[in-house]
Amino acid sequence: MESATLKKINKILKEAPENVLERILGYIEGLLEEEDNNFKLSDEQKESLQKIKKRSYEQHTEIDTFLNEMSSKYEI
Repeated sequence: MESATLKKINKILKEAPENVLERILGYIEGLLEEEDNNFKLSDEQKESLQKIKKRSYEQHTEIDTFLNEMSSKYEI
């Protein structure tokens, strides 16, 4: 396949480091998977998200803090 988009992607990635290319490959493979990725949130998870959604901007936390909280709570 030789589309204009593919040519542009090749041009951008031509000088990219190997570790970046590996990450991009993983992302592409994930996008192309036919696997059904539907999942259900528990009522507790839904409630947690609603609380976060209602916070004012000043109450929001840094992403690292949020991820740490979620990881410890849900063993991600």
